Amino acid sequence: MEKKILLAGPWIGEFGWELFCWQGYIRFHSKDYDEVKIISRPGHEFLYEDFCDEFIPFDPESFKTDAWKCHDHKPYKDLVSTIEHTKYINGQFDIGMRYYPTGVLDTKGIFYSEQEYVKYKSDSISESYDLIFHCRNKNTGADRNWSKNNWIELYNLLKDDYTIACIGNDESHHIEGTKDMRGIPLNELCSLFNNSKLIVGPSSGPMHFASLCGLKHLVWSRDHNIHRYERNWNPHKTEVVFYGDESWRPKVGSINKLIRETV
Repeated sequence: MEKKILLAGPWIGEFGWELFCWQGYIRFHSKDYDEVKIISRPGHEFLYEDFCDEFIPFDPESFKTDAWKCHDHKPYKDLVSTIEHTKYINGQFDIGMRYYPTGVLDTKGIFYSEQEYVKYKSDSISESYDLIFHCRNKNTGADRNWSKNNWIELYNLLKDDYTIACIGNDESHHIEGTKDMRGIPLNELCSLFNNSKLIVGPSSGPMHFASLCGLKHLVWSRDHNIHRYERNWNPHKTEVVFYGDESWRPKVGSINKLIRETV
């Protein structure tokens, strides 16, 4: 009898959507196959370690992502296996229309009923902090960025009372005086999240990853996203403090107050 192989990917979209619209979906279906191969961005193999037999890194060379899409990425080379008995699930199929058929989240749809999540754990590093800052500074959706001056002001209000680190990638600020932990591998980021008390920042992929690692998060976003953070994209019921702000510009004093009430 031939082996049944599941080949999934490439996933080239947003990190948050990979976490809640893709990796759980593939895990759910992986049980029906003898072998699972997954194509995603380099460094994302940690997300699939519990069920993936082969991880194939694929770099679209662009972070101009929007949900499950990536703009300006290099052409997709043919990574698809031609082995018989292989099921291929394309990471670029239109999951968005299934999530938002009428402009709202469909909590009874396929991508909620056919998901299996794990709580990510890692002991790869021992560092821990009271506060983790994700100082988003992306060119895509720049209106969601909080100014670096706001982060500096917030740090100055907190530095005498809390240990603080900054995480993210090259499109994130490091605030002088905090530990710069940007660019660490996902397994180390998970370990940092497992050990720390609170992550703070605007809605972003790392904030969603915190939910799957069990790290309490203080996040601001548009009001309607409260359902995503508190319920739809929070399978482990991780504690979250959500600050609704249609302008993505909360006052520094408001965030400082919420942090001190939370930690």
